[in-house]
Amino acid sequence: MGDTAVVTGANSGIGLATALRLASDGYRVVAGARRDQGLADIEAAATAAGLDLQPVLLDVTDDASVAAAFSSVLADGPVSVLVNNAGITGSGSVEETPVAVYQQMFDTNVLGVVRCTQQVLPGMRSAGAGTIVNISSSSAILSPPLMGPYASTKFAVESLSESLQAEVAPFGIGVVVVQAGTILTPIWGKADPPPEDTVYPQARTTLLQILTHSLMNTGVPPETVAAAIAEALAADDPPLRRLVGDADVLDGMRRNHDDAELMEVWSLEGEAFQERYRELSGVDYWG
Repeated sequence: MGDTAVVTGANSGIGLATALRLASDGYRVVAGARRDQGLADIEAAATAAGLDLQPVLLDVTDDASVAAAFSSVLADGPVSVLVNNAGITGSGSVEETPVAVYQQMFDTNVLGVVRCTQQVLPGMRSAGAGTIVNISSSSAILSPPLMGPYASTKFAVESLSESLQAEVAPFGIGVVVVQAGTILTPIWGKADPPPEDTVYPQARTTLLQILTHSLMNTGVPPETVAAAIAEALAADDPPLRRLVGDADVLDGMRRNHDDAELMEVWSLEGEAFQERYRELSGVDYWG
């Protein structure tokens, strides 16, 4: 039996691609999903790929579900790799997004990471080894308008990961943050678009322009993220952060321009916005 890897939110997208990739690399993969249908989807994908995955019911927002899932996994020994992938997205202005939506996002995207990480750390610390992979987003590099609720959860994951790496490094444990750009996954179909009746119509138009052109021109399949994770796990000393897909575009914008320039571009409209965004990013999204 190989080292154990647990992947949360593994029924589709990045999670499923990662679970399959790690299984093909020789890991014993426990693939979590929060619904029975998700478990069935995992089993079907594993059968189609000729790989062995161990589906487990795992709702990262439910303390009891997390405890039960990891109790079963840890009964066979420590977890070598935890991939905190489970997450939800959405868009809306800071003003108009209900507090309940913020709470749901933080409970899944941030506290879900905390719940699962706390389960595996004692075993990793005893073993003197292990890696925790947290899936972040390019929105944690530069947050576009109407992405504040979601981006704030990913900024939180980034800060948690930095503190965690400092804490666990003396015990031989590594932390990897994957800053994923536009990834072609089912998550886009699950999230509602920005509301049309927003009091910030220009911001809505700007965000939709960026998302539409990114999905059409620079989006990459989830297998690209899975490959980046596999490479990080195989490396002797992987960096804390890994950029995947077009995340490098926003990273370059953040590194090469000051806040005034980056904030000013969002106030522009139409062709003026496109031209200025093209200048700042170095990418010709619109031809």
